[in-house]
Amino acid sequence: MLRSPLLAPLALAALAVLAAPGAATACMNGVERRVDPTTRSIRAAEELLADGKHRAAVREVLEAFPTALRADYRDHRTSLFDRGQRVIALAVVRSGGGLRLDADLPGKTAAEREAGLAWATMILRLHRARGNGGVLLTSELAEALALRPSERPAAHAMLKELADGDIMPTARSWAILGGLEQARGDRDAAARAVARCKEISPDPNQCELVDDA
Repeated sequence: MLRSPLLAPLALAALAVLAAPGAATACMNGVERRVDPTTRSIRAAEELLADGKHRAAVREVLEAFPTALRADYRDHRTSLFDRGQRVIALAVVRSGGGLRLDADLPGKTAAEREAGLAWATMILRLHRARGNGGVLLTSELAEALALRPSERPAAHAMLKELADGDIMPTARSWAILGGLEQARGDRDAAARAVARCKEISPDPNQCELVDDA
C-alpha cells in the first residue's frame, strides 16, 4: 500500500495541536495572571483588616483611592471604592477610633477618637442606605454603633434581628451581640451568643471579648 509523503507531517501536526493548550485556556490563564492592581490592593487591604493590621489596611486603601475619606465622593470603580471605604471605616471602628486618617481625624484624644468613630459610622450608614453589603454590612454597622453608648440599643436591635432570623453573618457579630446582652444584664442570652460564636469561629479566642464582660 502506498503512503503519501504528506501523511506523516500532517499526523505530527495534528498531534501537536491536540497536545497544545487551547487558545481559550491560554487566554483565560492570561487574564487570571493580569489582575487589576486596584483589585489586588483592595483584596490586600481586606486581608490586612482581617489580620488586625488596621493602619496597614487603611494605607493600602488610600494608596489605591486617595479620595476614600470623602463621604460625598463616588469613584467610577464603584464596587472597589465602596469596599475600600468599608475597610477604612471598620479599621477605625476596630481601633476604637485611634487611627490617624488625616489632619481632621488624628485619633489621639477622646474627642478625636469619637470623631473618628462618628465618621466611620456615617460611612457605614451611607453604604447601608445605598443597599450595599446585605446582612454583613448590617452587622458591621452594628459593630460601629456598639462602641457609642447612645447607639447601643440600635446595635442590639440590629444584631438581635439577625440572630433571631438565623442570618448572623460572622462569629464576630455573635461576640458583639454577647457583649451587648451582657451589658443589658441578660446573662443567659449573652452565654448563648458566646456559645454560638465559639461554634463557628476559627479562633474561639475571638469570643472571649464577651466572656468576662
